[in-house]
Amino acid sequence: MSDLPLISVVMPLLNAARHLPRSLGSLAEQHWNRFEIVLVDGGSNDETVALATRLLSEAAISHCVAVEKGSGIYEAMNHGVALARGDWLYVMGADDCLISADAFAAMASCLQAVGQDVLVVHGDVWIEDPGYRYGQSWDLPRFMERNLSHQSAFYRRSRMLELGIAYNPRYALYADWDYNIRLFAKGRFQYVPVPVASYACTGASSQRVDEPFLAEKERNALRYFGWRACWLLPPHRFVLGCGSNPGPGLALQLLLNRLIWIVRRCWRQPG
Repeated sequence: MSDLPLISVVMPLLNAARHLPRSLGSLAEQHWNRFEIVLVDGGSNDETVALATRLLSEAAISHCVAVEKGSGIYEAMNHGVALARGDWLYVMGADDCLISADAFAAMASCLQAVGQDVLVVHGDVWIEDPGYRYGQSWDLPRFMERNLSHQSAFYRRSRMLELGIAYNPRYALYADWDYNIRLFAKGRFQYVPVPVASYACTGASSQRVDEPFLAEKERNALRYFGWRACWLLPPHRFVLGCGSNPGPGLALQLLLNRLIWIVRRCWRQPG
């Protein structure tokens, strides 16, 4: 067996000491331990770094800690990804926790079984407030409505490096949503019905909205998917990406999009 970890857990931190016993405790109790933890601190002024280091050392978990003062959450994620060594990347919030002591064992079996064409393997999360299981399979129309929870997703690191796709810090709250859509245009996502984590819903992205991202989401999808968006996106979404004055190329794609979806509706009608 390789000395390298199968999974690298990337956790951005900022004044998160109160959350660490829960989140790091859920990692320490895992029955399967071929993983490492990469902590990236944005310049905490409490005991976050000292407490995290102590808890991980006591649990004998392989880890590294980087301090990037002034970095935002997605800049911290990008830095953590660059430091990771595992075959698969898993991003975990400081206020989240794995749902059970067998969570990584269940996902490790899935990660080792999937084909090389799979870019992302994702399961389900438990949304703590109001309390429901969230996941299932994704397609592009669903991505236009909501995001795949990063607490449920494992990303193939070698392909991330090849593609050179990083979190865009211009989207202060939903850069992970944009990241997932960009990756969905590049490779296969595979859903497995495995509960992975419990999502606390206390972060900034759960309390506010990212207006720049929402204004550009459909336009970005057209750019990421190109002509494929004509049959992947329904017209009411496609038109949002075209803007008020689309050029000849987009106007042609919009026409093709409408024709494709008319044919699809007719094809589905019985008799």
